[in-house]
Amino acid sequence: MESEPWTSHAGTVKISVAERKFRLKQNSVALFFLCMISIGGLGFAQEQTAIDSITEPFVSPDYLDLTRELVIFGAGTALWATGAIAIGGLDPLTAEEIFALDPEDVNKFDRASIGMRRTTQAGDALVHASILLPLTFLTFGDTRRDFGILAVMSVEVIVMNQGLNWMAKGLSRRTRPFVYEPESPFEDKTKTNARLSFYSGHTSTAASMTFFTAKVFSDYLSNKTAKALIWTAAAVYPALVGYLRRDSANHFRTDVITGYIVGALIGYGIPLLHKTKNKDLSVSPMISFDHIGLALRYRF
Repeated sequence: MESEPWTSHAGTVKISVAERKFRLKQNSVALFFLCMISIGGLGFAQEQTAIDSITEPFVSPDYLDLTRELVIFGAGTALWATGAIAIGGLDPLTAEEIFALDPEDVNKFDRASIGMRRTTQAGDALVHASILLPLTFLTFGDTRRDFGILAVMSVEVIVMNQGLNWMAKGLSRRTRPFVYEPESPFEDKTKTNARLSFYSGHTSTAASMTFFTAKVFSDYLSNKTAKALIWTAAAVYPALVGYLRRDSANHFRTDVITGYIVGALIGYGIPLLHKTKNKDLSVSPMISFDHIGLALRYRF
């Protein structure tokens, strides 16, 4: 999650009734999709537990390995440190550099994102809420049993996502869209944060946590309806965060798209790295003169 200081400006800010209704609608939509992820796992928990109790003993689909966990945490920490050093050594734009900016220098796909910077309370709230999503694992018997493993995995998701995001911001130093807008507050343009546009940390954080939660629940649940609800919410949730970040002129479209993809890959990939291997089942390529295929072997 990107750390962006917000400052109040002199003068009285009047919020129209229409804008208040719009913000309320944003928060309502955000809450709806957040609940869908949670309810998707909750709504079928009792049914799934009943099914599991009459079939076979529970076998965890995930496991921890000391070497692997140290590598993941080490890589994430190294990326985080690299990004922090790069950002720490970043100088804000000077007045001359700001006045020299030309919107025509921005590619056409991203140019539409240039505009007046606006606050994004809904986007911030969505990101903070997404970080708490792994707590929903405590509501289902099997994920609650493995909560220690899942907690370690969730921390790895956060560390890797934040590390990659900070490194990308520190090295790319891309100017945010609102800096190109003459009407945006000048004091916001002269902060280091104004040069940390690529890529959207809000979007990547939301995507990493929703895809992680969806992947875990889909590994533990067998109900197809539950999985469909969870994955739908997991995909829409960070897209909404990305829209809010672009709409507020904090990020370009490519910032949001990249953040979504990177976050989704991290959230999906961490559980994939921890999958328990089935030693009784093996799949191997089978090649002969007349055909190519896969050989499936199962040891009884």
